Amino acid sequence: MKRFELERAIRENELVLHYQPMVEVPSRRLTGVEALVRWRHPERGLVSPLEFIPEAEATGLIRRLTFWVLREALLQANVWRRDGSALTVAVNLSVDNLHDPHFRRYTELTLKVAGGPEQLIMEVSSRALARDPDPPIPILELMRAKGIRVTLDDASDEDAHVLERFPVDIVKVSRGLVSRMGRDHRALDYVRAVVSAARGRGIEATAVGVEDEATWAMLAEIGFSSAQGFLIAEPMPAQQLSEWRAARV
Repeated sequence: MKRFELERAIRENELVLHYQPMVEVPSRRLTGVEALVRWRHPERGLVSPLEFIPEAEATGLIRRLTFWVLREALLQANVWRRDGSALTVAVNLSVDNLHDPHFRRYTELTLKVAGGPEQLIMEVSSRALARDPDPPIPILELMRAKGIRVTLDDASDEDAHVLERFPVDIVKVSRGLVSRMGRDHRALDYVRAVVSAARGRGIEATAVGVEDEATWAMLAEIGFSSAQGFLIAEPMPAQQLSEWRAARV
């Protein structure tokens, strides 16, 4: 992907958000969604973020891309709230966003226009934070002080200690660990260690990549409070999510 193509996608509204449901454990009650950006490419169709997020980060377009996602996700959350279906919406951030001096102001302005902080969850990669030589702890603390919850995303077997370093409210255990824990005792031990460390600090734990009933059956006993994955639902456009939710009532 070239920079000029991505600039055009942002400028000409070729991007679209899909939303993956997050449910409570063990009730399966829908509590929120994760906003995941896709690119409706005029020639290639729907393009995965794995193909263009690295280019956005490398070229500095991640600011504009993240601001677009943040605005659109909050506007959609506001629509759901007005319709009586209040859901939290989680938005993924890069560490570059957190170091961006304009990020704080943009977030504050967007919240004023598109809904309060109680609707918003910010997700940041645990590995990216751990590698950052100057971790943006002050901005994480500021977001939490304003009522925005912060998620440590994609936590792996190396990240139990990371929870002690960063001010977060939620930890998401990686798909790789969750998908293996039913058949790999080492993976299960790692998951237990991360969840135990989180709960010991008053941090909620979310299982990512739950794809079968056998995995689901383990979540409550381990200590997860929420989960997402293909067993529950794949990411989908906003209208389809509303229909999916209505069918579950």
